[in-house]
Amino acid sequence: MRERTYPPPFPDGWYRVALSTEVGRGKLRYLECLGQQMVVYRSDVDDRVHAMGAFCPHLGANLAGGCVKQGHVECPFHGWQMACDGKVAHIPYAKRLPTRSLQATWPIREQYGQIFIYHRGGCTPDAGVAPPYEMPAIADIDDGRLVFRGRHDAGVVHMHLLEFAENSVDFQHFGPLHGRMFVPWTRMQVPGIAIRHEAAWELDIDPERKHLAYFKNHAILKVFGRFVQRTRASALITFYGPAGVVTFRFTIPDLGEIVMFQTHLPLGPLEQKVDFHWFAAAKIPRMLVSYVIGNWVSQWQNDVAIWENKIHRPRPVLVQEDGPIHRLRRWFSQFYPDGSGAKWTTQVEAAAEPVL
Repeated sequence: MRERTYPPPFPDGWYRVALSTEVGRGKLRYLECLGQQMVVYRSDVDDRVHAMGAFCPHLGANLAGGCVKQGHVECPFHGWQMACDGKVAHIPYAKRLPTRSLQATWPIREQYGQIFIYHRGGCTPDAGVAPPYEMPAIADIDDGRLVFRGRHDAGVVHMHLLEFAENSVDFQHFGPLHGRMFVPWTRMQVPGIAIRHEAAWELDIDPERKHLAYFKNHAILKVFGRFVQRTRASALITFYGPAGVVTFRFTIPDLGEIVMFQTHLPLGPLEQKVDFHWFAAAKIPRMLVSYVIGNWVSQWQNDVAIWENKIHRPRPVLVQEDGPIHRLRRWFSQFYPDGSGAKWTTQVEAAAEPVL
């Protein structure tokens, strides 16, 4: 019943499907996500990673039971070999090969110890078709100023991807849900400490970067009724598409910055696999990095408790003080270019910002 209130579950965009370490040289990994069944594998020839449909075009055997041989995926049933472009590369008993591309393939990128694919709805996946935008290049990770510090598997959350995006413009929920300090990585409140948030949301003005949205948050602690100015902190959150890949940049005065990836992989309708993966300036103490990330994870869990039990209101009743929810939804609707979200998109376009 909840699912019926939401737009389709798999908007177009980049999604993290695995850690680099989970796909070793010459190894296959079977995945069910984004309404697809696929194998992600690493070539035994050049170490490049590829993704293709899981079932052999011959008689339907699951390629995950096969092996990688000379850069090709070999089917365990009859020994057919599939090339990374989806074409049949070798059949041990055939004189002639099928010439047309037979197997779904996905654009794939490997960055910062993670593997991402581009999902495009409404058509057969084809790695040869360039995605409309690329994964982010983060200069201070690339040049070594920020180094890998950790990751956290947050498991599966029962929510639609839209909820995480919409959370960034729902400014009025910060007080009730995020106005208290928690012991990092726990649900334990710290008595006597409150948090005041100042939030803003904006889109990238470059039409070539319309897939980007930014959420800015400035916070200060209130300790036993008094604001402590030296506790001021800021965060820049960047959405690369429909919340499949989101980065958080936390600024620590006099020490440097932390960049955290929060990724959501839709395993099914209202089912997101959530992971955290972060980098930090080398001089920031590990305990402080863990504190910052753990504090965010504790606050995020407050949202999860709401998301897993709510429905989507296509025409919400809003007041003037609410954030730009309809503007966010119009931005999000671009990730249904195949028309799968036509009804929802029409409702979004028709909606104004109603005020009581």
